[in-house]
Amino acid sequence: MPTTSADLTAVRPGVDPRVTALILEHRGLTLRGWQWDDGAPAVDAPRVLFVHGFSSTSAGSTQLFVQAARHLVSRGAVARSYDRLGQGVSDGDFFEITVRDEVDQVVAMIRETAGDGRVHVVAHSLGGVESALAAAREPDRVASVTLWSPAGVVVDDITVHDRVMGEPLSAMRERGFVDLGGMAVGPALVEDVRDGLDVYGPVAAYTGPVDVMHGSADEVVPFSYGQRYADAMPGGTMTLVDGADHGWSSLAWRRLLFDALDRRLDATA
Repeated sequence: MPTTSADLTAVRPGVDPRVTALILEHRGLTLRGWQWDDGAPAVDAPRVLFVHGFSSTSAGSTQLFVQAARHLVSRGAVARSYDRLGQGVSDGDFFEITVRDEVDQVVAMIRETAGDGRVHVVAHSLGGVESALAAAREPDRVASVTLWSPAGVVVDDITVHDRVMGEPLSAMRERGFVDLGGMAVGPALVEDVRDGLDVYGPVAAYTGPVDVMHGSADEVVPFSYGQRYADAMPGGTMTLVDGADHGWSSLAWRRLLFDALDRRLDATA
């Protein structure tokens, strides 16, 4: 898809939002994150929570969430994003992370961001898996769910294909960890997934609007796993973006994501 000047404008909306540091306590440890707003947000401003992927940070893959937050602030929204434990600058050790505990963290983020209202949850990759499960536990606090390339493949990768993010788990059996680009994946994650983790069944409890966006050329998560979320969640719809990869690594593809967010916030205002 060729990039145009309109695509550049979508990720550079000409606003300089206020950025405020956040902390959130979880089981004696501190999650650290950010809030983006225009400095004087309206009381009824839409609230958006971004949830990052596996081994990523609150900024998102190549600043995906920073760009999205700036875009949303330009239209009056307030956006938040946190590093999960063991990732970014939050407390904790990546070696010890589990999907179930990360779902608990996302539930805490939803409660904190929603306050007395509701929050739009926008999540990428493994964060999408965890956000769908968290929304099912907090449906009254969630206005909508947007899943970008949700990595439901995590269960099949570990239980069927004996790998994590393409790296063979044989290394873990040999030395106790997998070296994932300089981050050590420990056995806690693998044991958690193998302990009957169901990343699809419970999500039907969230009946609000769900927008699944997945690239046809996703090199990490085949788009069929995204389609399963659209099918499993009663309010789900699926948009397959021709040629898009897992990181949405072009301005044109990111504009498609941000345009879809605009439509969702307008529809649920």
